[in-house]
Amino acid sequence: MAQPIVLLGGWLSSPKDYVGMARTLAAPPYNRIVYITDFTRIEWAKVRDPDFTPVLNVLARTVELALQETGAERIDLIGHSAGGRVARAYLGHLPYNGITYDGQRHVASLTTLGTAHTTYEVWVKGFGALINERYPGAFYEHIRYTSVAGRSVLGRRFFGNGEQMLAFRSYETSFGDGRQMGDGIIPTHCCYLEGADNLMLEGARHAPYNAPRTWYGAPAVIPLWFESVAEPLPA
Repeated sequence: MAQPIVLLGGWLSSPKDYVGMARTLAAPPYNRIVYITDFTRIEWAKVRDPDFTPVLNVLARTVELALQETGAERIDLIGHSAGGRVARAYLGHLPYNGITYDGQRHVASLTTLGTAHTTYEVWVKGFGALINERYPGAFYEHIRYTSVAGRSVLGRRFFGNGEQMLAFRSYETSFGDGRQMGDGIIPTHCCYLEGADNLMLEGARHAPYNAPRTWYGAPAVIPLWFESVAEPLPA
């Protein structure tokens, strides 16, 4: 039996945002058992940098449930946006706020979708710096890391469409420069993770709520990156 998949959503997301993605992954040709981490928009709104313990605890319980119910030894972990950064923290073998998650024991692959591994976002700056300091790049050799970035929206302050002007504000607020190319929320270059399989997808957008047909979890986009999840590491 193929390893189960655990999905962890992004900042201010709802588990409902990922139901369509989970259904796609559960159907042929993927045929995976998929668990969505149950962390709500309200719960995300209460998280404050650098303490991401609440979401880490729920992720850890979800992985435990997936292993218990399927009998698998490891899972494939997929983190969208900020969820990818939290997923990297979950892998860590060092204590975080007094808790040792050591999720690297249970994970075969980590795929991040639109995750800013290099971030200047004020609301995650401390947490992001800690993860990069403790576990730089594709830190655990037995885990296949894939970082997926979109290249679809150039930020424009003026004379752009609504999506471009929203992208400009997002890029500028979080990353200091609004006139960049990215997925509409995260600049493409910020998703680079040293040592990972770094995939850049032309046309891919960040989130299901404004781009249901072209975001990372859309049925037409999943095949462009899913092979990296299923492929074992070279011996």
